[in-house]
Amino acid sequence: MFAAVRWFEDNAPAFLLAAMTALVVVDVTCRYFLNVAFAGSSELATAMFVWLVFVGAAGATRKLQNIAVDGVSMLLGEAIKRPLETLLHLATVAGCAYVAYFSTKLSLASWEREIDMLGVPYTFVYAAIPIGFGLMGIHSAIHAVDRATGRKPVEPAAAKPENLE
Repeated sequence: MFAAVRWFEDNAPAFLLAAMTALVVVDVTCRYFLNVAFAGSSELATAMFVWLVFVGAAGATRKLQNIAVDGVSMLLGEAIKRPLETLLHLATVAGCAYVAYFSTKLSLASWEREIDMLGVPYTFVYAAIPIGFGLMGIHSAIHAVDRATGRKPVEPAAAKPENLE
């Protein structure tokens, strides 16, 4: 199960970025050079971008690559830093659960509203939000347990500061 989620988080954003870029390039090229426009291409590109953002954010959370201000935490000792980071991960879990809950309600409520040119319910676009925040919440909960128990999270080599030089 976790392998499938990891594969989805690692590969879906790359596929969506490539597909979205190809769609926009083809649409713009055809529109300006051939005077032919593809109906719904901008709506489809927007939907791809929404999924790219939220699935990509979940993957970044899993890899601890999300944006953080760590200037203060670098000055703290491990005795203070570990419980503080655990608390911050738990606060992230609460925030993600809150957003996932209300965005699920939004997604389900938008079943009747269709994307104009595609004829697809907005539910399929809005579903990226609770899925993305749900995954971010799960990853943050795992990180909270890791910090509370003293286990070091597995980080990719590229995310470690010594590999960025």
